[in-house]
Amino acid sequence: MWARSIPVMSLPLVTNVNRLWDEAYSVSSLVSRTVRSGSTAGVPHLSPPPRRATIADVARAAGTSPALVSRFLTGNQRVSEASAARIREAVDRLGYAPSVTARNLRLRRTGLIALVVPYLDNPLYSLHATGAERELAAAGFLTVVCSTRTKPDGSYLGRSFFDTLGAGRVDGALIFPYQEEVGDLATLRAQGTPIVLIDRVPALPDGIARFDSVTVDNEGAIFNATSRLIEAGHRRIGLVSLREGSLSGIPRFVGYKNALRDAGIELDPDLVALGDGSDVGGASLFAGLLERECRPDAIVVATTLQTRGALDAVRRRGLQVPQDLAVIGYRHDQSVLWPEIPTYRYPGESLGEIAARMLLRRLSGNEVGDILSETLALEFVPSSPVQTH
Repeated sequence: MWARSIPVMSLPLVTNVNRLWDEAYSVSSLVSRTVRSGSTAGVPHLSPPPRRATIADVARAAGTSPALVSRFLTGNQRVSEASAARIREAVDRLGYAPSVTARNLRLRRTGLIALVVPYLDNPLYSLHATGAERELAAAGFLTVVCSTRTKPDGSYLGRSFFDTLGAGRVDGALIFPYQEEVGDLATLRAQGTPIVLIDRVPALPDGIARFDSVTVDNEGAIFNATSRLIEAGHRRIGLVSLREGSLSGIPRFVGYKNALRDAGIELDPDLVALGDGSDVGGASLFAGLLERECRPDAIVVATTLQTRGALDAVRRRGLQVPQDLAVIGYRHDQSVLWPEIPTYRYPGESLGEIAARMLLRRLSGNEVGDILSETLALEFVPSSPVQTH
C-alpha cells in the first residue's frame, strides 16, 4: 500500500535525467583520459576570461602617454581639455576600472578595517556595524567584523587574535574593548595599526598612552533616570545593570549611586541586581528584585537587552506599568518595547558612523598628535509619564 502511494516519475523526466547523467559521465571520462594521456584532442575549447583593460591600453587608445592618463584619473588639473576628452572616451569604450589592489599596493594599504566586537549575537553590534560600514565603504574600505568572545564558554580568545590583526593585515581597527585586552591593544597600535575604541575605555596602566575613542554617557543617563524617579516621589528605587567591575557596568552604577546621594537617599544593596547583560539575564535580575521582602516601587534597567528581558518579566506577572511599578529602561534605534516605558535611546548606527569617521581622519594623515575623543549623550524618550508615588 505504501509503495503505491509514491508518485511515479514521468517518462520524459526520467529520460532527461538519464541524458544529463550520460553527458556528465562522458565529460568526466573525457577529462580523465586527457589527464592520463596529456592529449587535449576532443576537449572542448574554453575561452579565457576577457583581459582587464590597463592604463597602457587606455593611453594607446587615446593616443597619449600612460603618465598623462594616470594624471587624468587622479584628478590632476594639468591635462588639456582635448586630451581629457580622448582619455574619457577611451575609458568608456574599453570599460576601464582602476585596480583597487594596485591602488592599495601603491598606498601600502590592505583596504580592510576590522570591527572587533565581543559577541556576534547582540543586535546592538549589528547596528554599530551598519553605521561603520556605510562610512568606510564610502571611503573605499571593506569592513571585516570579528568577535573576541566566540569560545563556547565565552572566554577571551587570547593574544593570538590581535596578533592576527597586526603586522599590516588591516589598515585600522574599531574595537569594543575589555580590560584584559589593554596590553594587546597597545601592541597592536605599536605595530602601526590605528585604533578607535567604541563605547568604553579601559583603565590604562602607566606607560600606555590613551587611545582615540567614541564613548556613551551611560553614567549621565542612569543618573538622570534615577533622578526622574526621585522627582516623581519614589524612594525605593532598584537598579538592574551589568556585572560589578565591568567596564560598561561601572559608570552606570556610579550614575545611580550619585543620584541617590544627591537626593539624600541611602543606597540599599538589596535593591541592586547586577549580572548577565542578556535579555534572559535581565528578566532573571528584574524578577529577583520583585521577590525581595521589601520590593522596590521603581526600577532603572541599564541596558537595552536587560530592558527587553525586564518587560518580559512584567508581562509574565501581569503587572501594569507604570501603575503597579515605575520602570525606566534603555532602547536602541530599532527597539520595539511592550509595554511602552520611558527609556534612554542608546545610539546604534551613529556610534559606528562617528567611530569610522574618526578612524578615517587618522588614516588620512591629517590628524596627528592629540588624542581624539567624543562622548555621546543618550536621548530621553518619554513615551509615557513616570508614575508618581
